[in-house]
Amino acid sequence: MTDRFESILDESISALQAGVPIEEILAEVPDYASELRPLLYAAMVLADPNPELAPEERKAALQAKYMSQVAELPPVLPTFGNKAQAVFRIMRRRLTPKTVLNDLITVTITIFLTLAMTALILSYAAANSLPGDFLYGVKRISENVQLTFAFSAERRTALEDTFNQRRLDEIEELIQQNRAAVVKFKGALNTKVENLWIIEGITVVISNDTLIEGDPQENDMVEVIGLLRTNNVLVADTVKKIR
Repeated sequence: MTDRFESILDESISALQAGVPIEEILAEVPDYASELRPLLYAAMVLADPNPELAPEERKAALQAKYMSQVAELPPVLPTFGNKAQAVFRIMRRRLTPKTVLNDLITVTITIFLTLAMTALILSYAAANSLPGDFLYGVKRISENVQLTFAFSAERRTALEDTFNQRRLDEIEELIQQNRAAVVKFKGALNTKVENLWIIEGITVVISNDTLIEGDPQENDMVEVIGLLRTNNVLVADTVKKIR
């Protein structure tokens, strides 16, 4: 329905409400008479202030005439232009600054909640993972995030101790399963005898390729990075004195 036809329809309904007969109205716009006639009959029925008091014969006659006029209308198929205009009008009504902002907020919240839920699920699934497992990286990322948001020195120290104990427990579990993996942990240097050091109760092999930083001595705190072999031998790659 074009804007021109809508304007003519509005004017015709106004004339009808003012008491102008339908045929006189249609005579003024003969080019639109066939489309307007059934609509005006329908408008006359809907505009009846008290339709229940109208004679049944009058209502039946109006209905029959309306249906006959509708049946005479040629089928009108919307063109591509009509469809495009309809879509454009819908988009224009939809794409207001307020709706765009609301949609943006909704999408942002949805993405954030989805990512948060995914992170929680992965963190839970990775809780018991060991070095070399597929989800072990997720476990370490989760720990680093917790350390990032530890705003007090006491809280950060407590978390570091907790996570280091996890590293020691992981080594024990790897030994029980006779698995090889790259490990990293901190602990006190209990015993230092040539190429065999005992660090936090774990025997560590010091090879010629081991990088030793800070000249650690017994009772010093050190950080160890090394390879735990399947024969339960831990060969240090790096031993660094941290205090």
